[in-house]
Amino acid sequence: MAEFEERTEQATPRRRQKAREDGKIARSRDLNAIASIGGVLIFLYFGGRHFVDSAGSMTGRLLSLQYGRDPFTVLKAASVEAMLLIAPFLGVSFVFALAANVAQGGIVLKPLKLNLDMLNPLNGVKKLFSMNGLTEFLKSMVKFTLGGYLVYWVIRKDLPSLPGLMEMSLMPLARMSAALLMKAMAYGFFWFLLLSVIDYFLQRWQFERSIRMSREEIREEFKESEGNPMIKSRIRSLQREMARTRMMQEVPKATVVITNPTHYAVALKYEDGKMQAPTVVAKGANAVAQRIREIARQNSVPIVEDKPLARLLFKLELGSSITHDLYKAVAKILAYIYRLRRTV
Repeated sequence: MAEFEERTEQATPRRRQKAREDGKIARSRDLNAIASIGGVLIFLYFGGRHFVDSAGSMTGRLLSLQYGRDPFTVLKAASVEAMLLIAPFLGVSFVFALAANVAQGGIVLKPLKLNLDMLNPLNGVKKLFSMNGLTEFLKSMVKFTLGGYLVYWVIRKDLPSLPGLMEMSLMPLARMSAALLMKAMAYGFFWFLLLSVIDYFLQRWQFERSIRMSREEIREEFKESEGNPMIKSRIRSLQREMARTRMMQEVPKATVVITNPTHYAVALKYEDGKMQAPTVVAKGANAVAQRIREIARQNSVPIVEDKPLARLLFKLELGSSITHDLYKAVAKILAYIYRLRRTV
């Protein structure tokens, strides 16, 4: 109980996914079993008469020696016919059990692992006499005791008619017995279905309690998912350095660099006929601004000092075009640069 008292927080999606990968989900085995039985009952309801007639015919052929007198031949023929008779029940049972599994959380493929503890008989004995094993045993005793009484209560009113079955021929006897059996099984089925649904919600409640987390576990999981802060900081630093390197590679292609002159530097590129407006290809402050100016001088890119314009251009995003209110000021600078180029 102390473990659950410490784990007061609901499980995170990652914890739930990890539990699912380990094969741990809220699932009731009783519900799977009762779903399988329900499929058989449905099949009997719609095809029970055919099954009874086929079973009766097979029994008649066995008694009349229609399969021959050789024991091996009789056994082989009867086994094949019996398997064909039972196969639909097995198929329907499997489909309904699979549907119940899917409804309770889907099919979970747990990786196979060699667990030597499972081979230890002492562990099995410990589980059998553990609190959980005792609880499951008591649950089974209650279910089958009450279920058996329910079946007896259903067929009790038909008990006076049972001696008359001895006077019936084989086929009517089989049909009458099948009807009584189906009636008892139907009542028993709904009783166990109710218990199975209750068991499912109980298993779900226990599962939610088992995957609860403490606040410390949530913090540790967050650190693992987000990564080490120092590593993240280093990654961001490298990303900024790579972005700065790519930005500096655009400075030699710039048309003009506008400076503050020392605090800011913004490189603009404009190609007449190809671009609608000048674009910011590089910008920086302080040391980065100084580096932009150095690269511009090395590549003969014009540098123009305009403090107000440089501050306004520095606010623009890298790779964006200048805004309309800056068109006139930038156009004057570009016109000045074009005049200088023509005079050179």
